[in-house]
Amino acid sequence: MTLNVSHREGRVVHDADSHIIEYPGWLESYASEYVKDNLDPGLIPLDMPELVAVYDRARDRLKGNDPETTAALEENLFGHKEKYSQWTAYGAIDKAERSKSLDIAGISKQLVFPSIGMSRFSRSKDQKVVYGGSEALNRGMVDFCADDDRLMPVGYVSLRDPEQAKTSLKHAIEIGIKTIWFHSDAVEGRAPSHVAYDPLWAMMEEAGIPITLHIGSGANMTDDYMNTGVERVLTPSLSNIETTKPKDVPVLHHSIERWLTCMIYDGVLERFPKLKVGLIELGSNWLPAAMYNLDMGARELGARDVALQKLSLKPSEYIQRQVRATPFHMEDTGWALRNVGKDILMFNTDYPHPEGGSDPFGDFERSLEAVDATEEELDHFYSKNFEDYLGL
Repeated sequence: MTLNVSHREGRVVHDADSHIIEYPGWLESYASEYVKDNLDPGLIPLDMPELVAVYDRARDRLKGNDPETTAALEENLFGHKEKYSQWTAYGAIDKAERSKSLDIAGISKQLVFPSIGMSRFSRSKDQKVVYGGSEALNRGMVDFCADDDRLMPVGYVSLRDPEQAKTSLKHAIEIGIKTIWFHSDAVEGRAPSHVAYDPLWAMMEEAGIPITLHIGSGANMTDDYMNTGVERVLTPSLSNIETTKPKDVPVLHHSIERWLTCMIYDGVLERFPKLKVGLIELGSNWLPAAMYNLDMGARELGARDVALQKLSLKPSEYIQRQVRATPFHMEDTGWALRNVGKDILMFNTDYPHPEGGSDPFGDFERSLEAVDATEEELDHFYSKNFEDYLGL
């Protein structure tokens, strides 16, 4: 196997970011008739002829009709992105293969997100579709992970209606969702820290279920910023079907910083000290500046704000205590570690998405070795911070 193993030898490794690939009809198979009839096309129309052909080949391979491709995918689990697309990756649509992929990679626990399923209902104007769609998605995620307790399903709850959100959250927890993905932008004119959401945070804290924000949680570059008056051309490839554009990368964290500012300054993390937060596929090199700026804002302007005076910790200390984050493999993870400390960063692969790179183990290892990360720091990066985040 072409996998770097030195950091993994004798060490538990958890993966804080992976995905399923939703094929045509997947979400519909868990949805009510009403939801089926009213789903949006989503970020990527799954009935594109190019994608249908890819899925057909993947299903054919799963029937045992293409053993050479299966062997190649097993041999080069992460490097599949160089020759094969994420749409046909090993374990992308089949849960038995996903379990085998953990064996190959030496991963003990893996957080499993949807890919584009949320985009088919979460922005709908029909709240029956929003909440019915989220329950369908959550059932599907639990089903994919049901046969292997190493696979930990991520669910979604909309904050559109706080009362319906409580019902949706209760159902998600009951069926076995391990963490809840929320949107980070203000919803219906309410800040993320609005007291109407306190019952949700209380329920999650009691159940040991963390909040998760993932790429796609908030607005990035709007269409206005893409309009340059010049046509943007991509090389023709299924790999170029974009959900994240290059212009998005430098600003992915902007919505997340706003969310963190509200949740800390408005006292949510003070009121719920055991509530954990995961920042997934949002990078980490912005965190040192965010922590500095949060402290500076509270220190310099806190005398004017009674809520800030009630905080028992510095803002950065809430992040140290309750927030865990995944760096990108292409970032200088060693530099981020040195600037945020050992208790925040988590290993991740983003499997099978191309943004996770073809050698996540090697990329992270090289960066951490460059700053002489200690065994304690490595243990926290590869497993202990993940375990703290998910209450394992």
